[in-house]
Amino acid sequence: MRAYLRFEFRRLIRDPRIAFFSIIGPVATYLIFSSWSAGDRLEGLAAPVAVMIGLACYGAVAGVLMIGSAVSQERAAGWLRQLRVTPLPAGRVVLVKALIGTSTALPPVVAIGVAAHFQHHVQLAPGRWAALLLVMWAGTVPFALLGLAIGYGLSPQIAMSVNFLVFLALTVLGGLLAPAGYFPDGLRALAHTLPTYRYAELGWRSAAGELPTVTGLALLLAWTVVFALLAAAAYRRSTTPR
Repeated sequence: MRAYLRFEFRRLIRDPRIAFFSIIGPVATYLIFSSWSAGDRLEGLAAPVAVMIGLACYGAVAGVLMIGSAVSQERAAGWLRQLRVTPLPAGRVVLVKALIGTSTALPPVVAIGVAAHFQHHVQLAPGRWAALLLVMWAGTVPFALLGLAIGYGLSPQIAMSVNFLVFLALTVLGGLLAPAGYFPDGLRALAHTLPTYRYAELGWRSAAGELPTVTGLALLLAWTVVFALLAAAAYRRSTTPR
């Protein structure tokens, strides 16, 4: 399994699309739009900090879900048929892909943190930066599994479109681009049930020096279980001879 993990990681760092979609785009968005509410407080934090975390989550989710599109292309090329003849069980293949996917979360968090420091002089204690990086990495697990479920279950042409629509819906409705506090009551209630909002909540509370909420953790865990079951089922179906 470790050899397979190293192999997949080497493939990941050679893909230039990760840098464009998960780092350059979110950083540019932060630099352009982070000043509009600079005097406000959002999610219990100064607006530049809250927006920084929201867009870091946006970039992290973008990078993680991209793995799904790559998986669908591998499946079409016959790579999964080759994996099927190895001793690796389906669960470990999905686990390795999920770990690789979550590793794409760290570069956008670091890049947007640097941009926030230089543009708005955002400063956090070293311990809070470390905690923020940790929760931003760990919190991407459900999105990695969702991307795998899409990639293993759909053709490359369809998977790319579905990935984009899912990403757009989850990030916009989850309050990563516009704060959920500004939403109408119904949309705000919906946002609080989505994994994207609860993922960003981990970062907001970590930056404030607070522990995660029980409700937030329970919802993230529930989404993780659902997406894990979907990913494993899609993988098994994709490797079944037809």
